[in-house]
Amino acid sequence: MRLTPALPLLLLAWPIAEIAALVWVGSHLGVINTVGLVLLAAFGGLALLRYEGFGLMRRVQAELAAGRMPAGTLLDGFMVLLAAFLLILPGFLSDLMAFLLLFAPVRRLIIATIAARLTVTTMSTGRRRSEDGVVDLDEDEWSRGGGNGDSPWSGGSRSLPPEPPSDERGDRS
Repeated sequence: MRLTPALPLLLLAWPIAEIAALVWVGSHLGVINTVGLVLLAAFGGLALLRYEGFGLMRRVQAELAAGRMPAGTLLDGFMVLLAAFLLILPGFLSDLMAFLLLFAPVRRLIIATIAARLTVTTMSTGRRRSEDGVVDLDEDEWSRGGGNGDSPWSGGSRSLPPEPPSDERGDRS
């Protein structure tokens, strides 16, 4: 994804626009009311951050327990958490963006726009195929047994098998 050349200009213009909006609202409502609105939005953002953060963790755990990838849940929750952070920031333009992100249709539109530009690949976490000659066992799927003595590892000393040879980099082959 390529960043637009206008990004530095946007990063400079955003705080200036926020200050201008604060001055404009302050001239119409008064300083005390403007500061009160900014503080109210910040406390609302903190409450939303706490509530949505714990709710997101519960929803992701439920999705994982059901055996589903929580991609949609994570993206939706991320957008709400972004809205909470925007509410915490002082300024009315960031609050306006936060309120837009709190509407589900706007979030779905943003997620669809981002998803159209992404390619997702998944890796299998299953067992290896048996055709490659490797048996992949978990710790609870094997045990050391007495055996009949035919194995080179079943000597009387109960010693471990020798380490496989490694190449110059230390990688085992």
